[in-house]
Amino acid sequence: MDPISRRSLIKGACAVLALGAGALGGGALPAAANNAVKRVSNGRLSVKVSAVPALAQIGGAARIGNLRGQPVGLARTGERTYVAFNLSCPHQGVIVKRDETGWVCPAHNSQFEADGDLLLGPATSGLAKVRSRVSGGQVIIG
Repeated sequence: MDPISRRSLIKGACAVLALGAGALGGGALPAAANNAVKRVSNGRLSVKVSAVPALAQIGGAARIGNLRGQPVGLARTGERTYVAFNLSCPHQGVIVKRDETGWVCPAHNSQFEADGDLLLGPATSGLAKVRSRVSGGQVIIG
């Protein structure tokens, strides 16, 4: 048996951690893990929505990645409309997780619609919206 290189060991460990984080987080890896999300000028994100399966239908939502160090989600609200939002719970800043109906805070169980609107507290407001615009088949966030 050949010895395992340090690089191979680290790559394997990272892959296992990434897969485990996706399973524990209540969904797939962030869309940024595939080629649907690209960083563009001024740190903004460009999302090719057709490449994110969770956004195929109205009401779908996904974690997209990080914008200036903050986790960001994107939801499809209409045929050609989307809303981006910060995934930090407004109650105490814990990162929310995707569930079958929307988003839930693992710390105190605040619940949010797929588009980030508040369903149930202790949070008193929805997830903070992030500026976004649709351009062709892309959503530019930031």
